[in-house]
Amino acid sequence: MFRALLWWVLTSSVLPSGCSPSGPVSAPPKIVFQETTHDFGRTAQGTKVTHSYAFRNAGGLDLTIDNVRASCGCTVAAASGRVIPPGGEGSIETMLDTARDSGRKTRTITVYSNDPAQPVTNLSLAGEVDAAVAADPPALYVGHVQRGQTPRNQVRLLVADAALVTRAESDGKVLDASLRTTGAGTSLSVTIKPDAPAGRFKDMVTVRTKSPRQPVVTIPVVGVVDGGVQSSRAAE
Repeated sequence: MFRALLWWVLTSSVLPSGCSPSGPVSAPPKIVFQETTHDFGRTAQGTKVTHSYAFRNAGGLDLTIDNVRASCGCTVAAASGRVIPPGGEGSIETMLDTARDSGRKTRTITVYSNDPAQPVTNLSLAGEVDAAVAADPPALYVGHVQRGQTPRNQVRLLVADAALVTRAESDGKVLDASLRTTGAGTSLSVTIKPDAPAGRFKDMVTVRTKSPRQPVVTIPVVGVVDGGVQSSRAAE
């Protein structure tokens, strides 16, 4: 009787009823970037800027890169793979095409992961883009317009010397393009052709320059040409 009671006391103190031994609990995945902001300095328009954002998994479980998104003009790829083991390293590869950029530009890359403490990480890519001739805005939306109408929207041409810009032209069926130079600078004006087809359109205006580095600037123009309204008598 005494021995049985002693055995029950010893086993109860070592392993409580209803419990079972378990191993150590691993720390959750943790994404740590070497840098989240990169300034590429100054570059000529048309240059493709590349940069790699290195990171590591400082947690105890696998880190999963769920998605990577970038703002307009920037492309990204998780080059090192989607799953990073504990202690492993990876990188987010980025490429910025500056063909339509000028001045100070910043692009944002958003990284989504299974890090419970930081599921979203924002990366920044910034720098100065030098352009001999730049369009502001780089693309023009004119909205709904009538045939023969000149939209109020215009494009400013940012140039160090107005003499660099020679002419503007459009080979499409919708737009006529012209340049205007005033005390405020040089601007591009578009007019809807009298025989332009009705409906949505995306035309391209080409600005010719004397710059050897940038002889051509292309500007997309998007809008809707409203058709003529038929009278009630004509409809009868």
